[in-house]
Parts: sequence; structure tokens; C-alpha cells
Amino acid sequence: MPTLTSRKREILKFIVSEHVQTASPVASSTVARSTKLKASPATIRNEMVALEEDGLIHRPHVSSGGIPSDSGYRQFVASLNPETSLNPRVSARIDQEFSSVQSHVEEWIDSASEILAGLMDTLAFTTVPRTAPAPVKSIELLRLQEMLVVVIVVLQEASVYKQVINLDSFVSNSEIEHTRNKLSEAIVGVPANNLVARSARIGEGFERQAFDSAVTALKQHDASSRNEKRISGIGKLFQQPELLADPAMSLGATWLIEDSQATAVLEGTGDPRGVTSVVIGDENNEEALKNFSIVFSRYGTSTSAEGMIGVMAPTRMEYEMAIPAVRYMANHLDQMTMMFYGG
Repeated sequence: MPTLTSRKREILKFIVSEHVQTASPVASSTVARSTKLKASPATIRNEMVALEEDGLIHRPHVSSGGIPSDSGYRQFVASLNPETSLNPRVSARIDQEFSSVQSHVEEWIDSASEILAGLMDTLAFTTVPRTAPAPVKSIELLRLQEMLVVVIVVLQEASVYKQVINLDSFVSNSEIEHTRNKLSEAIVGVPANNLVARSARIGEGFERQAFDSAVTALKQHDASSRNEKRISGIGKLFQQPELLADPAMSLGATWLIEDSQATAVLEGTGDPRGVTSVVIGDENNEEALKNFSIVFSRYGTSTSAEGMIGVMAPTRMEYEMAIPAVRYMANHLDQMTMMFYGG
């Protein structure tokens, strides 16, 4: 990000705040009238030209005012105090709403997304907490046909996962039994999400193929079960001026709502647990989200149960509110997760 003078920082901050409220380009005359910079309109215009050259704002038309770019929003977010607390009146309201939630996981997950959507007036989501993967109890290799073998992985929680191997060449029954014993020595007692760490103990050929199939079986199940989520505020998001003006943008919202892998994509871009992540526009890996920003945070612990809570809006998001709000909600969910799952 470019290094900005204090005047440019203040101008950019004002443009972001004004555009968030109005959804319209911000003219230099508006900046000059409303800031405390005591600079002439000509000076403000020159500074805005410099901000445009730095890629922090852009003008939809030559004669229009400035609109923050993705880089401009990123610069603005970077300037915010990461420790800023939520307004006490807002946090008190959240505390009151959470206090009425009954002791059921489904209910407080639903309430979390509803509260956040109401607070931010846009779409909010919460994923159902996933318990930590259990250790492997046993592994079996069974021949189905001459060139087909099935890998069966049983976890200590009694879950069973299967993956079929199409053999490249014939493998004898004794080789199958030897491989089963080798895999048992390597992975029995190991948490299901840590199998890859044991790959160095595995040889090549059929042994490697069987091990990779066991890992794949567990990963596929994990991917399909990890992303159960609750969505609130869909109507609020679709009423945003950007989506009303360009209905094609709704594809991004639809993707987050309907795709079972959506939150898995976010996990790949997020910050460590306890840090609120902000992904802006083109920073999103998913093409459908390039016009949106997502603020989210993980909650819980990897040793007990963990989930994610976040808010999604066009890049014209009220970041100053969203970041502490998501962080505050995640802290509440941390406490609820500890109560239900320990950790």
C-alpha cells in the first residue's frame, strides 16, 4: 500500500465514510466543505487526483466525484484500530438478545446470524460448530474384484468412511494384508485430521495408494459436513443499491448461500483463530465474490469444536462497525462453545 500524508489519509477516510452512507461518488467540493483540513477545493481536487493515481479511488466518469477502490478500502481498514470496541449500547443490546437464547446449539447459532444481520443490515452467516476429529480406531482393506479394493477407515467415535481403489496392477492377498498392517501401525490412534503428518512412514506403490485413499475418504466427508451454516438477512443484502442496480451481482450472494463449499473457501483466506478477517473485492478467491467484502472470524477451538461467523456486503461496507461486531459475536460464540463442548 502507498504511504499517505496525513491530509490524504483524512481525505480517503472521508470519501470512504461518505460513500458508505450515500452509495454515490464523493465530489471534491463535498470533501472541502465537510473535512477539518482547511484546504481549498483546488487543493482537495489535487489530492484526490493523487489518490486516484495511487489506485485508491476511481471516478465512474471524468466529471464525477471519487469512489473508493478495493485498494482504497484496504488502506482504510488498515488504518483502523484493530482493538476498537463495539459501541457499549450495541454490545449491551447483543448481550440482552443472547441472554434469551435457550441452551440448544441450533438456537444460538440461528440467533447469532440473526443478530449480526440486524445490526449490519445485510447478510450474515454462522456455521454450525464442528467437533474435533476423533482418532482412527482401525483400517481395513478388502478386495471387491480382481482390480478393485476398498479402504475402510473406522474412527473411535464409530464413524465409518470408505474409498474404492482402482488398481493399476494386480495385488496379491498377502500384499493387501501386509499393507493393512503397515497402515494400521502408521495411523491407528492418530486424529483423523492429522493423517497427512504420517505420510513419511508410508512406502510407494499400492501402500501409498491405499494411504492416500484413506486420507481422501476422510477429507471428502469432512468437506461435506463442515459447512452446515445458518444464513440471515438475505433480503437486506438484495436491497443494497449495488444489487438493485446490477442484478447479476446476486450470483455472489447465491453462491455463498447455496454452495456447500463456500465457507471452506473462506477458511483458506482467513487469519488465525481470534483474529477478525476482512476480505475485500478482488481479494476473494471466488470469482462470484469479486464485488463483495466479507468480514468473518473463527470461534471455538480445534481441540473441542469450532465454527465461523461473518457478514457479507458489497465492498461499500461499514467496516468500522462490522469488524468489532463480528469480533464481539465470535467472543460470545467462544463462550457458548466452551460451555457445550469444553476446551
